[in-house]
Formats: sequence, C-alpha cells, structure tokens
Amino acid sequence: MPVFDNNKLGELRPNQIITTFGPGSIVDAVKDSVTVLDINYWKEKGQKIIDGRLASYLGVDCFYMPRTSYEGDIPVVSFPRIHVCSNVKCGRLFDITDDFVLDKYLKFGATCPECHKQEYPSRFITICENGHMDDFPWSWWVHKGDPEKSKHTKLRMYSTGNTSTLADMWVECLECGVKRSMSGATQKENFEGRSCRGYHPFRPNHKCEKCDKPVLPSQRGASNVYFSVSRSAISIPPWINPLYNLIDEHIKLIEEYKEDWGEDGVTKIYNKYFSAYTREEFDAALERRLKNIKEFTEIKQMEYDAITHHADPAYESNKKHFKAEDEALPPYLKTYFSRVIRITRLREVKVLLGFTRADAPDPDADEQANIVYLTKNSTEKWLPAAEIHGEGVFIEFNRDTLAKWLNSPEVKALSEKYSECYKSFCESKGWTITVQRNATYVLLHTFAHLLIKQMSMSSGYSSSAIRERIYYSDKMSGLLLYTGSADKEGSLGGLVELGTIDNLNVLMKDAFQEALLCTNDPECLNHIPAADENSNGAACHSCCMISETACENGNRMLDRGLLVPIDGRENQAYFKALVEELCQLEV
Repeated sequence: MPVFDNNKLGELRPNQIITTFGPGSIVDAVKDSVTVLDINYWKEKGQKIIDGRLASYLGVDCFYMPRTSYEGDIPVVSFPRIHVCSNVKCGRLFDITDDFVLDKYLKFGATCPECHKQEYPSRFITICENGHMDDFPWSWWVHKGDPEKSKHTKLRMYSTGNTSTLADMWVECLECGVKRSMSGATQKENFEGRSCRGYHPFRPNHKCEKCDKPVLPSQRGASNVYFSVSRSAISIPPWINPLYNLIDEHIKLIEEYKEDWGEDGVTKIYNKYFSAYTREEFDAALERRLKNIKEFTEIKQMEYDAITHHADPAYESNKKHFKAEDEALPPYLKTYFSRVIRITRLREVKVLLGFTRADAPDPDADEQANIVYLTKNSTEKWLPAAEIHGEGVFIEFNRDTLAKWLNSPEVKALSEKYSECYKSFCESKGWTITVQRNATYVLLHTFAHLLIKQMSMSSGYSSSAIRERIYYSDKMSGLLLYTGSADKEGSLGGLVELGTIDNLNVLMKDAFQEALLCTNDPECLNHIPAADENSNGAACHSCCMISETACENGNRMLDRGLLVPIDGRENQAYFKALVEELCQLEV
C-alpha cells in the first residue's frame, strides 16, 4: 500500500482539514488523488488548543491544531487505487499499488505499466451510508455481474469522442472482448444486489468491516462523498478566564491526585500550580470543569446565557476572546426582537469528530449511527481542532411575540407538521435528538439564511464565509451570524458594522423583498414540508438556500412563508406588519 508520510504532495491549511479535507476525504494533490489518513497515523501535532467544555462533552483530554507547515505533517494514501492511462491509444485501467515504487512515483508520478505514459486517477468510486469508500467495481460493471468473468482484470477505457457524456465512455475487457458504456454508472439502481465490502481507505492497515449497506456509485469530486462532522464552541465568560485554561492544562494530574489522595491531593495541586488564585475561585472553577456535559445543547445554552448577559458582573471577563455591545432597539422592532448585540470580538474552537458519506450530519444530534469517528490513541485522547477569530451579530427574538405567533391556528398546524417531519427524518437516519424542532426553529433558520445572503453583498465576506449558529430550545430563541479566520487574528470588521439598527433595517428590507417573490414560484411557494432529505416548505436555491459550509443544518427546515406573507399564506408570516412597513406593501 503506497502510504506517503514523509514527502510533500500538496498543501492544506489547518482550517481546511477541520472543515473540508479531514481524514477520510479525497484531496486532489499535485500528482495524484489521495485520501487523508486517520489521526492515529499522524506523527506530528501542531499547537495545543484548550476548551474545557468541548473536551468534557467529547470525552477527550485536549485538542491539537493540525500541523501543516512541513513536509509529511499530514500522511495520505493514493485513492482511488485504479488509474487510467492518458494515452488514448492505450487507456489501460490499472491498480497503482501493483509493483509500486515510491521514489519513482514521487519523481515521475504514476505511469502506465503498458505504455509508460502518464496516468490520471479514475473519477468513479463507490461509497455507502456507513461511511465506507472503495474503488469502482470495473470488472463487475463491464461483465454485468458475471461472477466468473468479473475475475478478469485486464481492462481499458476509451471514448468514442462524439459527446462528453458518460454514454460515449466505454470500458472494454481485453481478455474476453466484452465492452460496456459508462452510462448509468452513477445510478444506484444499477448496483442492486451488490453490497459494500466495508473498506476504509483512510485506515490502510485495518481489515474490512462487515457491512450490509448497498453500494452507492459516485464520482470522487461529488459533494456527497465527504461531510465533516464537527462540534464547535464560542469562547465565552467565565470559561475564557485564565484560571480555566490553567485547570485544563493540569486536568489529568488533578484527576490522578484526586483519585489517589482525595481532597488532600487536590490541595497539593492547588498549592503547586494555582496559588495566584483564591481557593474559593479554584474550587468553583474546578467543580464547573469536572461537571460532565452530556448534550451539545448545554454548550449552546451556556453561550446563549453569556451573550445575552454579557454586561452582567457574573459574566465579566477579559476581552481577549469575547467583546460585545448592545444596540438600542427602536419601539417598532421590540415587537419582534428582544435585543441585537454586536460581538466585536469572538473566538470559536472547531473540533473534527469524524465524517459521514451520502447524508449531511445534524448539528445538534448527540448520537448519529452513520458517523465514522476518528481513531483515538489508547494512551492519549485527542482530536484535531482549529481556532477561529472573528466577529458576529447576535439577534434574540421576542419570546412573547413568538408564543403568540406560534399559537395562531394557521401557524400551529404547520408547526406540528414540521415537528412530525423532523422526527420522522431523524428516526429514518438513526439520530438521537434531544430537542424537537418546530416552526420557531424554521423561522430562525430561514431568517438567518436571508440575512446571510444580504450581508454578503455589503460586508466584504462571501456568503460561504458567513456562518450561522441557531440557538433554539424552550429557553433559547436567537441566532448568531458570524465570520472569522483560522489563519490570522481578527477579521475585516464589516459584519459588525452591519449590526447597527440603521444597517439592519436596510438588510431586512432587502431580505424581505427577495423572499416575497422567488424566481421558481409558483413551484417554490406551493412546496410543503415532508419527511424527506430537506423537510422544507417554500424554500429553494433561488430564495433561501446558501452554501452548506455556512449552514449548520444542510439546508434543511427552511420556509420563507413563515417570515413574509406569500400567496395563500399571508397569516402565517411572523414579520407581516414589519414587511408592510419596510417594503411599503399592503397585504
């Protein structure tokens, strides 16, 4: 197996590994297509990142930023293994691992064993819902599943040159002469009866797992091949107090001393490392840190409380990682919002847990059956992470108005439909969800998307760079739109500037006008939520959907009809009166 861990094949930034090109993903390197190996193959780790809440929730000791400054920092293996000769007269399909010589590969790249011309990696692969990935079954395909002839391995690929469609790409067996077009090679119905063999190319030393999921054909650059599964936390008071960082640095030692000597052991640690703080401060911080966080909603609740109470003395802290200021709301906006807070400085710790294939993960699900989790060392539990420094705008909705709106007959019936659809969708995926989502969540989510679309036009950031964080539960009703960079401290400042009331009014006016009419109407406005891949109402790529890197829920559960009055649903709009005022409309 050609594993390359000491030779430079390409470059990636730490944040790219956390979000897009983590272990199990496919990366187009300089000379080949490769997949990043699991973290237990990594020889080097970068900067240590401390976040006690995430560490407690994820059950690890600490996080490390991927080290990408030197050759060989991130090991990879060639994938797919099957390559195609670039010589049109040859076109041989061959396994790159056969007679593999690393030095020759690094100097010349992979070459055809027949004509010695340059090759290119096959663009066809297979995946499954359990996260496995494998080479395309070329011999099986060309021989239409014949078990005997499928053992033939001498194949070639060629194109008739008539068009650029798959129908004009052909695979031929050079042993028996049979040939077959690649038309339908990406349709799963043509692979019925073929099960996944449970292969993980990012774990080259592991045996194949037992898997009964059907094979899903795909192309290696398709978006459904890899979805990173991550968890993130905004650094907030009091957790950004230096005392908490110091506790996290010595947490393993504290736990060992406490287990061996009880409170006397804790006292020894305090006297040795924490004498700069009072014993009361230390005990309070340690108790908070040792309290296990079992659900991700707990972390979001902590953030919500800290943001909404940032001016309270109990949440005062240094301003290195978190700084916020309130905007004075005019009376006509107090009906809809409780507060608008501009966060001029924030820090997000984003941790990579694993990945899924075929389906995007849910951001709040604590248990998801189809996640492939990264391997953790037996002696040291850690996960890769990145620090993101930036800015944001927080908007809290008026809970009294929300309750009144949600209890109206038109909205209540639709809300129950959304709750039912979301529950059915999660059950079909085997996800454990602690908070059921209703029309309120859809309202918050859709409003965030519409604002992101408008903010991208004025802030200096692209829509994919502005991310959302939805705070929704019985105790939360807000959203955070934020951006930042893992490569440098700070950001452009354009997003916070848009958080002023004057600018926010303009953004909302433009967002409402765009939402009132979609280019895909009437098809878009007539769509009703169903327990399918999207569970959306009146929403599509033309009006509400954004880049999936910016959306925390895979563009699911969106409906502009809950925000603005659209044809036939005028009484369901939360902002009906505000739309009439801002957009000068009579509904």
